[in-house]
Amino acid sequence: MSPPPNYLRAHRKRSSLTQADIAFLMKLPDYSNISRYEKGQREPSVEFLLVYHLLFNTTVESFFETQSGIILPGLVEQVQQLIDNLKKEKPHDPRIKFLKGALIRINQTNHL
Repeated sequence: MSPPPNYLRAHRKRSSLTQADIAFLMKLPDYSNISRYEKGQREPSVEFLLVYHLLFNTTVESFFETQSGIILPGLVEQVQQLIDNLKKEKPHDPRIKFLKGALIRINQTNHL
């Protein structure tokens, strides 16, 4: 089974930067890990994702659109279920307001 696609390489290629350039910016001895991250052979570190986010002025989610699309429906369902559970136990729990706001934000951002 091949790893799900990511868009790390596409963002880098649009900028004309090389893997060696990214390795230099991250103070890495070589670009082998950059290659593995871009091919999906290794999960990128938080630091790596933040560097790409800052360099390419894009959201972390945009690097993993396929995975986000898979995760999102389940998250929405779980948030709604938690809201329902909280309403039964504590109808005025402040977590309900937060979770409702999160659902609105998620739905607006992802056009569900």
